[in-house]
Amino acid sequence: MRGLLAKFRPDCEVTFVVVIHDHDNAVIASSVDPRPAFVEPSYKRKTSNITLISCENERNPVVENAILGYFDRLQITSGGADFIFKSTRTELDHRTAGFLITKRDGNRDTHATAEPQPFVITQLFDALVYVALQYCLSPRHSETFFGLAPDLLSRAAAQLYLQKISQQATSRMNYGLYELCCDLAAAQYEGRAGAGYIILARRGSKNIKPCIEFRRPIHLSHNTGVRKLIEMASKRFALLFDGDYFYGFVDFDKIRDCHQILFKGRGIWTMQRGEKLLAMVSYGTPVEADRILTKGVFQAHAKKCLPTADPAGLEKLWNIATIAAEQPVGTNILFTPGAPQEAQRLSSQCIPIRPVALTSEVTTQLTAIDGTLIADTNGNVHAVGAIMDGCSTESGTWQRGGRYNSAANYVTSSAYPSMIFIVSQDGYVDIVPPMNPKGDKWSMKRYLRLNSTAI
Repeated sequence: MRGLLAKFRPDCEVTFVVVIHDHDNAVIASSVDPRPAFVEPSYKRKTSNITLISCENERNPVVENAILGYFDRLQITSGGADFIFKSTRTELDHRTAGFLITKRDGNRDTHATAEPQPFVITQLFDALVYVALQYCLSPRHSETFFGLAPDLLSRAAAQLYLQKISQQATSRMNYGLYELCCDLAAAQYEGRAGAGYIILARRGSKNIKPCIEFRRPIHLSHNTGVRKLIEMASKRFALLFDGDYFYGFVDFDKIRDCHQILFKGRGIWTMQRGEKLLAMVSYGTPVEADRILTKGVFQAHAKKCLPTADPAGLEKLWNIATIAAEQPVGTNILFTPGAPQEAQRLSSQCIPIRPVALTSEVTTQLTAIDGTLIADTNGNVHAVGAIMDGCSTESGTWQRGGRYNSAANYVTSSAYPSMIFIVSQDGYVDIVPPMNPKGDKWSMKRYLRLNSTAI
């Protein structure tokens, strides 16, 4: 659970504890200490840097103090921390669970409060915490909680988060909107993936002036009809949704700071407010922050791999990455200052060409065949269809395909600084050498939708 939360908030340290207590609130078991001796009445708590947040009105002060006592002994040095707790009572046992969420930078200015503050879901991370507490405390789920796949928890959290967004924007908490969005993103209309905006707004809102209004609004349960409406929508004219019904189109340029859903291709959609990205969903599962490849992250990694690249070259590499990620087929692009020499050395297993700058049209043409494009750090291609060589390396893995392993072998053995950009047909990318210093294969599989203003 801590690992899942850390993926969505890498700037935080998360400590999790579940305490089981009897009718008299005496602790009889704990997930952090087999001998729950940390409950000492005489123990003086030092909670000057912890803010209490409660998920419900019911409190269990005795057990709450016991958990706080445990957290005190961790000797937290951060300038601020949130302790989120929730109490529950069942016929079998009494349980209290808590998360201690500590900012890594320690720059928060918080003060202890005698009374817990109400828990409010304002971001996907909050929804993750709430869902985790629900699952670990529910009699129905508690026995299987720790065996649940992280994707199931993250999907439940994203569903809850969208419900809250819908409630805020339309005053209706719709329970079918998340599934509808996943279906719309996965479905195709006459062979095309969905694209366009849905604006969440109440009918009659002063800020929303529909340019087209339906005489008969369409209920969200009509998937096929809604899919046709999405086909009609665009970045200019967005589809209006009031929490239950789609009721028209609005000129997107005439509204500001609204909640919206953007469909960005097969299986991919985002929740946004204005240009601020709130969450991205890929084939039903939210994508954590470290899988969204931004321009700054890409260029910082490219500079590390290719130290001779200048700012203009890094800008060109980013533009090429944008083009490559939008190609209908997968491709590999090798960036190296030794591109002319490598094109000559590998001439027997590639097609050397006169240097040409990669544009959208050229990239489509050159990636029509298998193999790797060999480009220099200014974005000029020197060879196409290259079969990469190199010695076997420990950075390779049997869990990945030939594209990834041949790239890993080449980068490890190359005489020149190198970086290989690998685009799969489903729109995900890998970068070799990987960005994650731990080499986690999942964090290397980053999704790229680079032409969105939200990223």
